[in-house]
Amino acid sequence: MSNKKNKEIEIDDSDNEIENDSGSEKDSDLDSDGNYVGDKELQADFEGRNPEDCDFHGIKQLLRQLFLKSNVDLGGLAQIIISQNYVGSVVKQCLDDGQEDDDEDDDEDDDGSDGVFGITTVINITKRKDESCIQQIRTLLTTLAEENANDKTKSFINKILSDDSKQVGLVINERILNIPAAISVPLFASLQSELDKAVKKNMPYTFQYLIWICKTYNTGDEGSEVLFANQEEKPLLEEALASFDVDVTEQADLSQWDYDGGALTPCRKILIFDGSKFNNLVRLLKEEVENV
Repeated sequence: MSNKKNKEIEIDDSDNEIENDSGSEKDSDLDSDGNYVGDKELQADFEGRNPEDCDFHGIKQLLRQLFLKSNVDLGGLAQIIISQNYVGSVVKQCLDDGQEDDDEDDDEDDDGSDGVFGITTVINITKRKDESCIQQIRTLLTTLAEENANDKTKSFINKILSDDSKQVGLVINERILNIPAAISVPLFASLQSELDKAVKKNMPYTFQYLIWICKTYNTGDEGSEVLFANQEEKPLLEEALASFDVDVTEQADLSQWDYDGGALTPCRKILIFDGSKFNNLVRLLKEEVENV
C-alpha cells in the first residue's frame, strides 16, 4: 500500500543542532526506552504523512519503545496502523524538492527505522479484537490492571473490554525523545479531522472509551511529581476516568535514567477516558504545549 500524502504538519527544530554518531558512543546516548538523551542537538524540519508500507520497521521500532518486552506482536500492530492509514500520521524529516524521488530506494535508515520519528494514531481494539496482536494488547491491559490497579479500576477495565457494544480506542502517541512536544499539536489536529471524516463514512471510529498508555518516569520519592516523556500528556491525567501505574524497570535495558543529578525509574501510566471527551483532551495538550 502506498498512499503518501504530506500533511499540514511541520515543525522547524532549527534551534537545536545534532551531529550523527555511531558505535558505542551512540548507544551510550540512549535511555532505558531506547530514546536519544545525549547532549548533542538536532537541526531538522519534520512533517506528518500517512503511514505506508516503507514505514513498517520505523513504526515497529517506535512501538517497541512503548511496549518494551511485552508479549505483543509489534509487527502485526504496525501492519494495522499502516492498513488504516486514513487515520493517523507518521513524523518524517522533510526532504528538499526533488530529493524524495531520487532517494526512494534508499529511504530506509541504516538502523531499519525508515526515517520515522513519531507515530500518532488510534486503533479500535473492540472491532479488531479477533486479530492476534490486539488480543495480546487486551490481555496485556487486563493483566497489568490485575497486578497494579485497585479493585475498582480492575473491574472497570474488565467491564469495558468484555462489552463488545462499547467501542474502545487505543491511542498511540509515540516519538523519539528529541522531537519537541510542539509536533503533537498539528498531529492531533489532523487526527481529529481524520476521525471526523471516518465517522461520517460510517467507519468504526466512534469510541465510548479511550485507553492511552503514557511513558513516565519517577524518582521513587513519595509525593514527587511524575515526569511525562511526552510533556503534552501531563494535563490529561486529571481528565481520566481511571488510571494506574506500571513499573517497567525489569523490561527496560537500563533500570534507571539519570536526570538532574538523580535517577528516574521508567514506568507506564495507563489512562482511560470517556471517548466523547477526545476533543477536550486535544485542547488540553495544545494548551500544555503553548504554556511550556
